[in-house]
Amino acid sequence: MVTKAQTRKLFKDLGRVDHAFAKKMEPFLSGLFHHYFRCQVQGWENVPKGKALYVGNHNGLLTFEVLMVFYAWWKKFGVSRRALGLAHSVALNNPFFKWIIPRLGAIPADPEIALEALNRDYSLLVYPGGEKEAFRPFLERKKVDFYQRKGFIRLALNAKVPIVPLVSIGAHESYVILHRGEEIAEKLGLKEKFRLHGVPITFRSLFFLWCLATGLFTIFPLLMAPVAFLAIFIPMPVKMGFRILPPIDIVSMINSELSEEQNLQVIYDHVTGLMQSVLTEEYGKRKFPFLG
Repeated sequence: MVTKAQTRKLFKDLGRVDHAFAKKMEPFLSGLFHHYFRCQVQGWENVPKGKALYVGNHNGLLTFEVLMVFYAWWKKFGVSRRALGLAHSVALNNPFFKWIIPRLGAIPADPEIALEALNRDYSLLVYPGGEKEAFRPFLERKKVDFYQRKGFIRLALNAKVPIVPLVSIGAHESYVILHRGEEIAEKLGLKEKFRLHGVPITFRSLFFLWCLATGLFTIFPLLMAPVAFLAIFIPMPVKMGFRILPPIDIVSMINSELSEEQNLQVIYDHVTGLMQSVLTEEYGKRKFPFLG
């Protein structure tokens, strides 16, 4: 639970969202966006004039698609449109991301902080599936699954803002995840301590383990182990696409004859159904994995 004092301090600090830093980072982010991931964004015309809750599907080990969305929004709107993104504590504490994403507008994924952001007229980007969706196996990359998490709907209803689905295509191919590794996270206590539902197993993580194991018998694989470890976190240069869908007025979808849970389920099914249909359609256009 976040205290009111912590919330006040956080939003005081948001006055220091570092646009100068974004400009300094632009060559690096531009290189990732235009050349490494070859990103394309469709649907800017669907961005409402007022604040909204943008809901995306999560992809890959380090979820580089989030950084690309941050960059695309900043390039499109600069300082004229205030927007923040909810981030898992693991991402905020990640050695690579913790010095980048907070300075671009990432805030802790806490319901009270999220509502406060919307009440202060920030638009908000959320990924309800969290790391559980991001860590799904490669064969499930064409699937949108928020695991029945409906907190984002309650948030939008409380703040009386529309939901704008943001569909990411291809980003999950940046890491070939073989298994979510939920059992490993459970045994290591990561789920309880950090709300981390998996330790993804990839080809590169298996290669790193092979280097360690064979290093017991010969020195060469052991010398390769540090490079193999770093390689686990480097995304493949896949082509990413993003589609912003029209806003959904979920307040108008409330049916007084249904219970609260039934209304939430109707809205959940509608949002995820729309996103799934777009994801399926866009994947149908991709000729090859990774290349697009």
